[in-house]
Amino acid sequence: MKLTPYRSWFLVVALAFLVVKITGCALMEEGAVLGLGRYVEKRTTKKLPSIPVSQNAMQVEIVFIERPITDPLLGSTLWNEIDEVGAIELMDQENLKQNGFRVGHVSSVPPMALQTLLGLKSHLGGVEKKDESLLLSGRRLMLRSGVPTDIQTSGFYDKCSLQLFNDDEEGQLEIKEFEQARCVMRVKAHKVQDGWARLEFTPEVHYGAQQLRRTPTNIGWQLENRQNTTPLYKQKFEVTLNVGEMTVITATDDLTPKSAGHLFFRGEGRKSNIQKLLVVRLSNMSKMEAVRTK
Repeated sequence: MKLTPYRSWFLVVALAFLVVKITGCALMEEGAVLGLGRYVEKRTTKKLPSIPVSQNAMQVEIVFIERPITDPLLGSTLWNEIDEVGAIELMDQENLKQNGFRVGHVSSVPPMALQTLLGLKSHLGGVEKKDESLLLSGRRLMLRSGVPTDIQTSGFYDKCSLQLFNDDEEGQLEIKEFEQARCVMRVKAHKVQDGWARLEFTPEVHYGAQQLRRTPTNIGWQLENRQNTTPLYKQKFEVTLNVGEMTVITATDDLTPKSAGHLFFRGEGRKSNIQKLLVVRLSNMSKMEAVRTK
Protein backbone atom coordinates (compact mmCIF):
# COMPACT_ATOMS: atom_id res chain seq x y z
CA MET A 1 0.00 0.00 0.00
CA LYS A 2 1.39 3.35 -1.00
CA LEU A 3 1.54 5.94 1.75
CA THR A 4 0.25 9.38 1.07
CA PRO A 5 2.35 12.36 2.24
CA TYR A 6 -0.17 12.99 5.02
CA ARG A 7 0.05 9.40 6.27
CA SER A 8 3.88 9.45 6.05
CA TRP A 9 3.99 12.58 8.17
CA PHE A 10 1.60 11.06 10.72
CA LEU A 11 3.70 7.89 10.93
CA VAL A 12 6.89 9.87 11.58
CA VAL A 13 5.22 11.86 14.38
CA ALA A 14 3.86 8.67 15.99
CA LEU A 15 7.27 6.97 15.90
CA ALA A 16 8.94 10.07 17.38
CA PHE A 17 6.37 10.18 20.20
CA LEU A 18 6.93 6.48 20.92
CA VAL A 19 10.73 6.96 21.09
CA VAL A 20 10.37 9.94 23.47
CA LYS A 21 8.00 8.00 25.73
CA ILE A 22 10.29 4.98 25.93
CA THR A 23 13.36 7.14 26.53
CA GLY A 24 11.51 9.18 29.15
CA CYS A 25 10.48 6.05 31.03
CA ALA A 26 14.06 4.83 30.96
CA LEU A 27 15.28 8.17 32.32
CA MET A 28 12.64 8.06 35.04
CA GLU A 29 13.71 4.58 36.04
CA GLU A 30 17.34 5.69 36.04
CA GLY A 31 16.37 8.72 38.09
CA ALA A 32 14.64 6.38 40.53
CA VAL A 33 17.85 4.37 40.90
CA LEU A 34 20.03 7.46 41.22
CA GLY A 35 17.63 9.12 43.63
CA LEU A 36 16.90 12.15 41.42
CA GLY A 37 13.98 14.49 41.99
CA ARG A 38 10.72 13.08 43.21
CA TYR A 39 11.68 9.53 42.36
CA VAL A 40 13.97 9.27 45.34
CA GLU A 41 11.20 7.44 47.19
CA LYS A 42 11.19 4.69 44.54
CA ARG A 43 14.87 3.90 44.98
CA THR A 44 15.39 0.22 45.67
CA THR A 45 18.47 -0.42 47.78
CA LYS A 46 19.28 -3.10 50.27
CA LYS A 47 19.13 -2.07 53.90
CA LEU A 48 22.28 -2.47 55.94
CA PRO A 49 21.98 -5.29 58.48
CA SER A 50 21.73 -4.19 62.10
CA ILE A 51 24.97 -4.28 64.06
CA PRO A 52 24.90 -7.34 66.31
CA VAL A 53 25.36 -6.74 70.03
CA SER A 54 28.49 -8.27 71.46
CA GLN A 55 27.99 -11.25 73.73
CA ASN A 56 30.08 -9.37 76.30
CA ALA A 57 27.95 -6.22 76.14
CA MET A 58 26.34 -4.79 79.26
CA GLN A 59 23.98 -1.82 79.40
CA VAL A 60 24.66 0.45 82.37
CA GLU A 61 22.56 3.46 83.37
CA ILE A 62 24.36 6.27 85.19
CA VAL A 63 22.37 8.92 87.06
CA PHE A 64 23.61 11.90 89.08
CA ILE A 65 21.47 13.35 91.83
CA GLU A 66 22.34 16.78 93.20
CA ARG A 67 20.49 17.99 96.28
CA PRO A 68 21.15 20.48 99.09
CA ILE A 69 22.92 18.93 102.05
CA THR A 70 19.90 19.86 104.19
CA ASP A 71 17.60 17.60 102.14
CA PRO A 72 16.18 15.02 104.62
CA LEU A 73 16.08 12.38 101.87
CA LEU A 74 19.87 12.23 101.83
CA GLY A 75 20.21 11.11 105.46
CA SER A 76 18.92 8.19 107.45
CA THR A 77 15.65 8.14 105.47
CA LEU A 78 17.66 6.90 102.50
CA TRP A 79 20.50 4.93 104.06
CA ASN A 80 18.34 2.94 106.47
CA GLU A 81 16.93 1.24 103.35
CA ILE A 82 20.25 0.68 101.53
CA ASP A 83 22.52 -2.31 102.18
CA GLU A 84 26.00 -1.04 103.01
CA VAL A 85 27.27 -4.19 104.72
CA GLY A 86 26.79 -6.57 101.79
CA ALA A 87 27.80 -4.09 99.09
CA ILE A 88 31.58 -4.50 99.32
CA GLU A 89 34.24 -6.21 101.42
CA LEU A 90 34.32 -5.09 105.05
CA MET A 91 37.96 -3.93 104.92
CA ASP A 92 37.32 -1.96 101.73
CA GLN A 93 34.23 -0.42 103.30
CA GLU A 94 36.19 0.76 106.35
CA ASN A 95 38.92 2.24 104.16
CA LEU A 96 36.39 4.05 102.01
CA LYS A 97 34.62 5.55 105.03
CA GLN A 98 37.92 6.78 106.45
CA ASN A 99 38.45 8.63 103.15
CA GLY A 100 34.94 10.06 102.97
CA PHE A 101 33.23 7.60 100.58
CA ARG A 102 29.91 5.84 101.19
CA VAL A 103 28.79 2.89 99.03
CA GLY A 104 25.56 0.90 99.13
CA HIS A 105 23.72 -1.82 97.24
CA VAL A 106 20.09 -1.48 96.13
CA SER A 107 17.76 -4.20 94.83
CA SER A 108 15.79 -3.94 91.59
CA VAL A 109 12.97 -2.36 93.64
CA PRO A 110 14.61 0.76 95.15
CA PRO A 111 13.39 2.17 98.48
CA MET A 112 10.86 4.99 98.45
CA ALA A 113 13.43 7.65 99.34
CA LEU A 114 15.59 6.71 96.35
CA GLN A 115 12.56 6.45 94.09
CA THR A 116 11.62 9.98 95.10
CA LEU A 117 15.14 11.24 94.41
CA LEU A 118 15.31 9.49 91.05
CA GLY A 119 11.94 10.93 90.05
CA LEU A 120 12.45 14.34 91.63
CA LYS A 121 10.56 16.97 89.62
CA SER A 122 9.00 19.37 92.08
CA HIS A 123 9.23 20.93 95.51
CA LEU A 124 9.74 18.59 98.46
CA GLY A 125 9.49 19.25 102.16
CA GLY A 126 12.72 20.64 103.60
CA VAL A 127 13.93 21.91 100.20
CA GLU A 128 13.76 25.61 99.42
CA LYS A 129 12.18 26.89 96.21
CA LYS A 130 15.46 28.27 94.90
CA ASP A 131 16.95 24.75 94.92
CA GLU A 132 14.23 23.18 92.79
CA SER A 133 16.33 23.73 89.65
CA LEU A 134 18.69 20.97 90.79
CA LEU A 135 17.40 18.12 88.68
CA LEU A 136 18.74 14.79 87.56
CA SER A 137 21.35 14.23 84.89
CA GLY A 138 22.05 10.81 83.46
CA ARG A 139 23.16 8.73 80.53
CA ARG A 140 22.96 5.17 79.29
CA LEU A 141 26.09 3.32 78.22
CA MET A 142 26.73 0.04 76.44
CA LEU A 143 29.91 -1.39 77.96
CA ARG A 144 32.00 -4.32 76.85
CA SER A 145 33.38 -6.62 79.50
CA GLY A 146 36.72 -5.34 80.74
CA VAL A 147 36.63 -2.04 78.81
CA PRO A 148 36.70 0.98 81.19
CA THR A 149 34.73 4.22 81.00
CA ASP A 150 35.17 7.45 82.96
CA ILE A 151 32.47 9.22 85.00
CA GLN A 152 33.36 12.74 86.10
CA THR A 153 31.90 13.41 89.54
CA SER A 154 33.19 16.91 90.30
CA GLY A 155 33.70 20.25 88.66
CA PHE A 156 37.13 21.68 87.90
CA TYR A 157 39.39 22.83 90.72
CA ASP A 158 42.01 25.47 90.00
CA LYS A 159 43.88 24.15 93.03
CA CYS A 160 42.97 21.48 95.57
CA SER A 161 44.51 19.39 98.32
CA LEU A 162 43.65 15.72 98.75
CA GLN A 163 44.09 14.05 102.14
CA LEU A 164 44.28 10.25 102.02
CA PHE A 165 44.15 7.92 105.00
CA ASN A 166 46.23 4.83 104.21
CA ASP A 167 45.21 2.01 106.53
CA ASP A 168 48.23 -0.14 105.62
CA GLU A 169 50.66 2.57 106.70
CA GLU A 170 49.70 2.67 110.39
CA GLY A 171 47.10 5.35 109.94
CA GLN A 172 49.42 7.83 108.26
CA LEU A 173 47.91 10.68 106.30
CA GLU A 174 49.10 11.42 102.80
CA ILE A 175 48.44 14.87 101.31
CA LYS A 176 48.55 15.45 97.57
CA GLU A 177 48.37 18.83 95.83
CA PHE A 178 46.78 19.27 92.37
CA GLU A 179 46.16 22.08 89.90
CA GLN A 180 43.52 22.20 87.13
CA ALA A 181 42.04 19.06 88.63
CA ARG A 182 38.79 17.10 88.33
CA CYS A 183 37.59 13.95 90.07
CA VAL A 184 36.69 10.90 87.98
CA MET A 185 35.35 7.43 88.73
CA ARG A 186 36.78 4.90 86.29
CA VAL A 187 34.26 2.07 85.89
CA LYS A 188 35.08 -1.31 84.42
CA ALA A 189 32.36 -3.97 84.07
CA HIS A 190 33.09 -7.71 84.02
CA LYS A 191 30.50 -10.28 83.04
CA VAL A 192 30.30 -13.00 85.68
CA GLN A 193 27.47 -15.12 84.25
CA ASP A 194 24.08 -14.62 82.65
CA GLY A 195 22.36 -11.77 84.48
CA TRP A 196 25.33 -10.99 86.76
CA ALA A 197 28.18 -8.50 86.41
CA ARG A 198 30.97 -7.22 88.63
CA LEU A 199 31.52 -3.45 88.47
CA GLU A 200 34.97 -2.21 89.41
CA PHE A 201 35.30 1.43 90.55
CA THR A 202 38.66 3.23 90.73
CA PRO A 203 38.66 6.85 91.97
CA GLU A 204 41.05 9.00 89.94
CA VAL A 205 42.21 12.61 89.96
CA HIS A 206 42.87 14.05 86.51
CA TYR A 207 45.00 17.18 86.62
CA GLY A 208 47.22 19.47 84.58
CA ALA A 209 46.92 20.66 80.99
CA GLN A 210 45.49 18.55 78.19
CA GLN A 211 48.25 17.26 75.95
CA LEU A 212 49.32 14.16 74.04
CA ARG A 213 50.45 11.51 76.49
CA ARG A 214 51.43 7.86 76.17
CA THR A 215 48.51 5.77 77.41
CA PRO A 216 48.34 1.97 77.89
CA THR A 217 45.43 0.36 76.01
CA ASN A 218 44.27 -3.15 75.14
CA ILE A 219 46.33 -3.00 71.93
CA GLY A 220 49.45 -1.43 73.42
CA TRP A 221 50.67 2.08 74.09
CA GLN A 222 48.93 4.90 72.24
CA LEU A 223 49.08 8.70 72.24
CA GLU A 224 45.94 10.31 73.66
CA ASN A 225 45.08 13.92 74.36
CA ARG A 226 44.45 13.84 78.11
CA GLN A 227 45.49 15.18 81.50
CA ASN A 228 47.83 13.57 84.01
CA THR A 229 46.10 10.88 86.05
CA THR A 230 46.55 9.80 89.67
CA PRO A 231 44.52 6.63 90.42
CA LEU A 232 43.60 6.01 94.06
CA TYR A 233 44.17 2.26 93.95
CA LYS A 234 43.84 1.84 97.72
CA GLN A 235 40.31 3.24 97.50
CA LYS A 236 39.33 0.94 94.62
CA PHE A 237 36.26 -1.24 95.25
CA GLU A 238 33.98 -3.72 93.47
CA VAL A 239 30.23 -4.28 93.49
CA THR A 240 28.44 -7.35 92.09
CA LEU A 241 25.01 -6.64 90.59
CA ASN A 242 22.17 -8.64 89.08
CA VAL A 243 20.22 -7.13 86.17
CA GLY A 244 18.01 -4.35 87.56
CA GLU A 245 20.07 -3.81 90.71
CA MET A 246 22.07 -0.68 91.38
CA THR A 247 24.78 0.81 93.54
CA VAL A 248 24.74 4.23 95.20
CA ILE A 249 27.99 6.11 95.79
CA THR A 250 28.34 9.41 97.63
CA ALA A 251 30.22 11.10 100.46
CA THR A 252 29.90 10.42 104.18
CA ASP A 253 28.24 12.94 106.48
CA ASP A 254 31.30 13.59 108.67
CA LEU A 255 33.38 15.21 105.95
CA THR A 256 36.72 16.91 106.18
CA PRO A 257 37.30 19.54 103.47
CA LYS A 258 40.31 17.66 102.05
CA SER A 259 38.95 14.11 102.09
CA ALA A 260 38.52 12.25 98.81
CA GLY A 261 34.77 11.92 99.35
CA HIS A 262 34.47 15.67 99.88
CA LEU A 263 36.33 16.50 96.66
CA PHE A 264 34.47 13.88 94.61
CA PHE A 265 30.90 14.49 95.81
CA ARG A 266 30.71 17.84 97.62
CA GLY A 267 33.15 20.38 96.20
CA GLU A 268 34.18 23.82 97.37
CA GLY A 269 32.94 27.39 97.23
CA ARG A 270 29.33 27.94 96.20
CA LYS A 271 28.95 24.19 95.50
CA SER A 272 30.01 23.14 98.98
CA ASN A 273 26.41 23.00 100.19
CA ILE A 274 25.36 20.60 97.43
CA GLN A 275 25.55 16.84 97.89
CA LYS A 276 25.97 14.54 94.87
CA LEU A 277 24.88 10.93 94.62
CA LEU A 278 26.07 8.66 91.83
CA VAL A 279 23.60 5.88 90.98
CA VAL A 280 24.80 3.12 88.65
CA ARG A 281 22.28 0.50 87.52
CA LEU A 282 22.91 -2.68 85.55
CA SER A 283 19.94 -2.47 83.19
CA ASN A 284 20.59 -5.17 80.60
CA MET A 285 23.04 -7.81 79.43
CA SER A 286 23.59 -9.83 76.27
CA LYS A 287 22.73 -13.46 76.81
CA MET A 288 25.71 -15.79 76.77
CA GLU A 289 25.12 -18.76 74.48
CA ALA A 290 26.06 -22.18 75.79
CA VAL A 291 28.97 -23.87 74.00
CA ARG A 292 28.26 -27.42 72.90
CA THR A 293 31.06 -29.96 73.04
CA LYS A 294 31.14 -33.24 71.19
